[in-house]
Amino acid sequence: MSYAVELIDISKRYGTVQALDSVSLKVKQGSIHAVVGENGAGKTTLMKALYGAMHPDSGTIDLFGKRHTFAGSAQAIEAGVGMVSQHYGIIGELSCLENLIVGSEGSGVLNLKGAEERANELAKKMGFEFDWKAEASTLSPAGAQKLEILKLLWRNSQIMILDEPTAMLSPADSDALFESLSNLAKEGATILVVTHRLPEVFGYCDEVTVLRGGKWIAAMPVAETDPESLAKAIVGGELVQRPPLSTETGAPALLTVSDLSVKGPKGNLQLKNCSFQIRKGELVGIAGVDGSGQRELFQALMGTTRPVSGSIRFVQGATEQDWTNLPTRERLKQGLRIIPEDRLAEAVIEEWSLIENATLGLQRIPPFDKLSGNAVEPEALKIADLFNTKRGSLNDAMSGLSGGNQQRFVAARALLYDPALVLAFQPARGLDLNSTARVYSKIRELCDTGTSALVVSFDLDELLEYCDRIVVLCSGEFSEPKPDEGRDRDAIGRLMVGAK
Repeated sequence: MSYAVELIDISKRYGTVQALDSVSLKVKQGSIHAVVGENGAGKTTLMKALYGAMHPDSGTIDLFGKRHTFAGSAQAIEAGVGMVSQHYGIIGELSCLENLIVGSEGSGVLNLKGAEERANELAKKMGFEFDWKAEASTLSPAGAQKLEILKLLWRNSQIMILDEPTAMLSPADSDALFESLSNLAKEGATILVVTHRLPEVFGYCDEVTVLRGGKWIAAMPVAETDPESLAKAIVGGELVQRPPLSTETGAPALLTVSDLSVKGPKGNLQLKNCSFQIRKGELVGIAGVDGSGQRELFQALMGTTRPVSGSIRFVQGATEQDWTNLPTRERLKQGLRIIPEDRLAEAVIEEWSLIENATLGLQRIPPFDKLSGNAVEPEALKIADLFNTKRGSLNDAMSGLSGGNQQRFVAARALLYDPALVLAFQPARGLDLNSTARVYSKIRELCDTGTSALVVSFDLDELLEYCDRIVVLCSGEFSEPKPDEGRDRDAIGRLMVGAK
């Protein structure tokens, strides 16, 4: 049988870490092939080898039966390989059309009229619509994803790599994206999808390859496996059991948000007269497409942004506190704990050691307010051990940890020290199935003893699996599903895009 892609015995070492160990991957032309595995399994590294963004230490790359050695991505693109990474390469200040053609202009003279005609043809083929003159900064996450895919078509990519393509999309947008990919595959395109979402694998993919710890574990047609078997292959054993949801409905409110409005970074109103309560012991999830006001809400609750109007009230013991304009340090003293969205910008200092990072944000509360220097080491060890952060010495810099292990450390730090209210923005970002379950199990354990938690995730299935209740943010406005639709994925998905 001939294959569009044959990666044979690909190996790559970074220092002491063997990222890939003789990994092979074969992909049929005209198919959608899923690549799955825990974080750190080597999925993205393998895709970077195919895309020419990483040169392997050993192994071979054959495309349509022809041997290739890529010195960089430009050569891979020329050979028909395109890649959309987890972080879009959209330049917000450029128009949608300029973003589409940048890097593949061909000459110093641009025929913008001809380019727009071709852009419209490609968009129509995919069922997309664009205002080509509009700034790309105006695009929704779904629009940005569609533009990235059109960039691959613009460059005549026959082999398309998509790394976690639906991480920021609503269920409806995710389904529409895979329908478009299925049409491309029917026309002969070869599509590799790196994903942790098993419903996508079983709903849309033809074959699946499993990596674990930088090694090839298994490859099979999707029709010949099932979700439980595939999940076990991914984690290498039994899955951590999901914690049971709470059925408590009569607990008093711990947090009350009333008519809250908050401006975004450009001065526009991103959160509009939002009101909701979180009961003591409740784990509440916020569903919504990216950019719906989640960040502005969290910034207001953290105290890093002052609301335009409205109020935030928090119950500490028997006393109700006004948090509306309270400094963040005072909220932390009253039990606020935060797992922020961007761990590098908001949660760690990469040049600092794990010991130094253990105190970050908690330096004014027990036990850290009375500790310094080496006396912090036992606490740093507790944090590292809670979710099994893979590390060297606690004195090593945080930059030496993988993204997933940094996330484990940040989540553990927020959950270990007497939280009353946990704000978690994508708490399982970059984590594998079992690590995700462990983080949520710890949050559930805390909620069972009176802590409350508010979680933002762009993975609706994650919220449905772990949260007691789900509310929806759409264009800065809150809504809740009807009582009989509180666990209905389709109903919540409709609210996420403003449909009733």
